[in-house]
Amino acid sequence: MCTATVYRSHSTLLLTANRDESRNRNEAGIKASKVGETHLVYPVDAAANGTWTGVNNHGVAACLLNMYQSDYQGVLSRGLIIPKLLEKESLSEVRTWLNTSFQAELYSAFVLLIMDVNCLYRYKWDGDKLIEEAIDFDHWFMESSSSVELEATLSYRHEKFSRWQKENGKANDVMALHLSRDANASKSICMAREKSHTKSISQIAIAEAGIEFRYLAPEFLESSVNTPGKHADIECVNLNPVDNSEFPKACSA
Repeated sequence: MCTATVYRSHSTLLLTANRDESRNRNEAGIKASKVGETHLVYPVDAAANGTWTGVNNHGVAACLLNMYQSDYQGVLSRGLIIPKLLEKESLSEVRTWLNTSFQAELYSAFVLLIMDVNCLYRYKWDGDKLIEEAIDFDHWFMESSSSVELEATLSYRHEKFSRWQKENGKANDVMALHLSRDANASKSICMAREKSHTKSISQIAIAEAGIEFRYLAPEFLESSVNTPGKHADIECVNLNPVDNSEFPKACSA
């Protein structure tokens, strides 16, 4: 369903996520909403009204991927998970909710990444147990999923990611990586198959100065494939600047 990369420095987080989906499934653009004093921004699936990534004004971001290793099927759309967790005011509150109140059995198998500028956690739900893992990394991290040739596809993408880090590895050039498609289009990070493809790209930038959500919509994506540099068609939403006194501090495990 997705390839996500995370870049982290001492005061910056950059989450970039490709949405791989059926060519016949549409998106409904960006939704911005408010719950109490919490502002939420995320792209919306036109069929189920859910989302696969998003951020709030407290500096909490999330990304959801299908877990194709499991065939467990729930009764609710996985796209409903992120809007609910983004109502929380801190990563700690999100973790408490996921570990105590969240009913994972209602949803099909998934991999969920939750993060702020300091911490990244991965949750895996295979239909049997929800497992939390703290991800320790220096600057770059990648998560991907595929419904076709899972192991070979993930290996191919991780090799591409590792090579890009050695040759470039600059945060301001990561969009070009997510738009890269080579001769093996089925396994490329910007994937293309007969019935499915990378439909859109979302990017979340969190820094002490504020938070920005960037979105390359389906109607502009194909014309942007393999085109490095800035893209005029990327839509941006700026959340209220973060109050430095309340900006996420180092979290405990």
